[in-house]
Amino acid sequence: MSKLVFAKPSKIKKVRKLLPSLAVVAIYLALPIMGLSGFWIDVLTRVNIFLLITLSLDLYSGTTLYLNLGVPFTVGASAYAIALLNRYLGIPVEYAILPSAAISAVLSFAIFIPSLRVRGAYFSILSLLLPIILAGLVTSQPFSLYLGGEGGISYPPLFFSYARTLPARERLFFLSASYFYISAAVAIVAYVICYKVAYSDFGFMMRSIGQDELLAEASGIDTFRVKLVGFTASSFLSAVAGALYAAMRPPVTADVFIPANTLVPSLTAVILGGMGTVVGPAIANHLTLITYEVLWGVLGRWRIILYMCLLIVLVLLRPQGFVFYLYLRLKRAVSTKISRLFEGA
Repeated sequence: MSKLVFAKPSKIKKVRKLLPSLAVVAIYLALPIMGLSGFWIDVLTRVNIFLLITLSLDLYSGTTLYLNLGVPFTVGASAYAIALLNRYLGIPVEYAILPSAAISAVLSFAIFIPSLRVRGAYFSILSLLLPIILAGLVTSQPFSLYLGGEGGISYPPLFFSYARTLPARERLFFLSASYFYISAAVAIVAYVICYKVAYSDFGFMMRSIGQDELLAEASGIDTFRVKLVGFTASSFLSAVAGALYAAMRPPVTADVFIPANTLVPSLTAVILGGMGTVVGPAIANHLTLITYEVLWGVLGRWRIILYMCLLIVLVLLRPQGFVFYLYLRLKRAVSTKISRLFEGA
């Protein structure tokens, strides 16, 4: 009996498919060199960091449909870990990023693991309580004496000791550009990993849990193990985001535990982008956050009202996410044009 052999795409076709993405990445990375203002470099740095949170949510909640509202806990624990390691152990911020992310991921794993056995909306309710509890502890005595209270914990930001040796004109650009490139590099690596995982066999197992968990168990999938691994990977992404944010934007305050600051922007991007698609939420993350900043220069404080109304309209028009739908149409059009160019050459 002969085996079916599927033709693999040639290297040229693979390069063609990657060309638009590589071009976008190249232009994006060249923005600071092309004279982009320091304000917008700082905005894009925050967008890159929030992309990690968006990918974290989409990787786990977007596939399994277990809505993890405890992301602010993971982000906040990582941010406070950097501040505490620097203040009480004297560890420079540069060396505290990875340890802080690891501490937060392990802490999240230890605390959330019992709730992973809970199904449905109960998991979301349990995960939401943790950041609220921790925000209360940070601002209440006697914990506030060690955690800074409402004023937070101050410390020198990333690369500050080196930046002090530079001339005043170069100092600000060095810090903003280095923060941008570090956050962009981490975001790109995280995006590639999440994309590979989401469309691997493991990713399809997570999607099967989101479709019908009982049926997934009946088909032989160890759903608890899949949720455990997926949640751990998701938590590490959020922990890295919290560590980078704290390292680049001191001081750390209890505001990092508030869902409106840490969770809502990324959750909005996941919903608008298309849950579980990775590409859609990544694009939506950039569109929504950049649009929010643009509206500030046009409408001032009214931007919040218009921005929220716009999001409501978009969700009502296409609840399954409109960004991924537009991305597919644009990708098809661009691929067709590139193919014609290669054929003509």
